[in-house]
Amino acid sequence: MIRIAIVGMGLIGTSLGMALRAGTNVSDALGQIQVIGYDVDKANTKEARGRLGIDVVADSLKQALEGTHLVVLAVPAQTMPGLFRELAPLLAEGAVVTDVCSTKAQIAAWADEILPKSNPFVGGHPMAGRDASGPKAATPELFKGSVYCLCPGLTTPPQAIALCEAVVDRIGAKTYFIEPVEHDAYVAGISHMPFVLAAGLVNMTASASSWREMSALAATGFRDTTRLASGDVIMHRDIVMTNRIALDRWLTDTITQLQSFQEAVVKGDEAAITDFFSQAKTARATWLEQKPGMRPGEADYEDTGMDLVQRPSLFGRMGGKKS
Repeated sequence: MIRIAIVGMGLIGTSLGMALRAGTNVSDALGQIQVIGYDVDKANTKEARGRLGIDVVADSLKQALEGTHLVVLAVPAQTMPGLFRELAPLLAEGAVVTDVCSTKAQIAAWADEILPKSNPFVGGHPMAGRDASGPKAATPELFKGSVYCLCPGLTTPPQAIALCEAVVDRIGAKTYFIEPVEHDAYVAGISHMPFVLAAGLVNMTASASSWREMSALAATGFRDTTRLASGDVIMHRDIVMTNRIALDRWLTDTITQLQSFQEAVVKGDEAAITDFFSQAKTARATWLEQKPGMRPGEADYEDTGMDLVQRPSLFGRMGGKKS
């Protein structure tokens, strides 16, 4: 039996536990599991247990880690170095450590510095979430069909990678191997900028002297565009603080685009304004046609009728079972 400890029973941690326990893929590599849950807020752990997200409630970090084969850290990014220091003397020999944080390079650096060399670290990031937070918002369907980034190091033992892959397979997600710095550069644009822009739009309009009157007119367009501003504030803060270089690049590009659009508006440049919207519409349509969440090259390996396929990966094609 594989014992999996989840530290942090919020939306992602609880959803992960629910998905693992609800998994019915009896042919996967994970086999029989037991999920142990721990959170400094005991109300979260109680809620997770009530929602069938965990098998065992741990009253302490030490209890959670006893005899575990895999430890999943589902906590805010900036708490990771402190948590790594707490974990280090408590980990079972050979236990694998992974996380679900939205940034990877800084987390990997902390893990390399703090964790024992006998405990491999495999950075993880499920590309899934909701605007609600906490265990009450958890669902076992959260990861279905989503891309799940794994960022092992060059010296990470194959068995540690295989264990994390088995978890991804069990919850119905799709493994995508990617280097940590490259991951952070990509997600800063497609994952982090959206909630920055959503928050910026809300702050801009809500601070206007006419907001009271204007808010009565705000309808589905404003609601849908600003949905991400309702997300977890601490999580968003920590994402920004651990990915500042990559985010700065995308902020600069965004400001440049908006300034160019502003010039077109001031000049009344109809062609430039039309082009601005037309380019965006075409690019989004192309993206949707390519199926959001499809890994590069994945379509080439769908429905081949083969028991074994080569999985798309930035490390090259990796052999594995067809999902």
